[in-house]
Amino acid sequence: MPQRKAHQVSASRPRRTQQQRREETRRRLLDATITVLVEQGYARLTTIEVAKRAGVSQGAIFTHFDTKADLLCAAVEHLFPRLIQDYLAGLSALPNGRDRISAAIQLLWIVFQRPELQAAIELYVAARTDRELQAALAAMEGPHRDNLVRVARELFPEAASHHEFEAVIELVIDAVQGGAIARVARPDHPAIQRMLKVLTRFVHRSFSRGKNRPLKRA
Repeated sequence: MPQRKAHQVSASRPRRTQQQRREETRRRLLDATITVLVEQGYARLTTIEVAKRAGVSQGAIFTHFDTKADLLCAAVEHLFPRLIQDYLAGLSALPNGRDRISAAIQLLWIVFQRPELQAAIELYVAARTDRELQAALAAMEGPHRDNLVRVARELFPEAASHHEFEAVIELVIDAVQGGAIARVARPDHPAIQRMLKVLTRFVHRSFSRGKNRPLKRA
């Protein structure tokens, strides 16, 4: 009787393929990397600790990633879609009638306060003196920024035809990211909220002036 039960359980749970096991191991490594990066920071993060958190051997890391820098960038790349989905969910939950530009900037600010995104920003700072990390981030950053602009176009189709739309979105992202870094040194300084309000007014004015006007050449 026990043997038949074991057989039934086995039959109801088909064995995972090698590809599925590989993908599961990779996912655990990426999640563990983000966790360690948040808890210990870039300077103290080791592949030994990441492997321990993921429940695999240290050698298993390098069957999936060529270098530590590749692992870190893959973890950030793995994180970004999740943050975007959370951001979109928050924006869609807002009541009708809200100033959508103001709400979008305020929600972006909230996302940038999340510990995992703060940890990701730490990699960008570290890349100043780490050429390997810099190269890995550069390969990932371009597609990520393109995706952010695409999401912004879908959120604000009425402004997407503006000739400076992409530049304005890039400016918003960089301004909010810069404010998030500044907040580490002055967490409660009122200048940050003032900056966000000015940024909101700037975006409103940018998209309300010169719609469809051809871009002037320098």
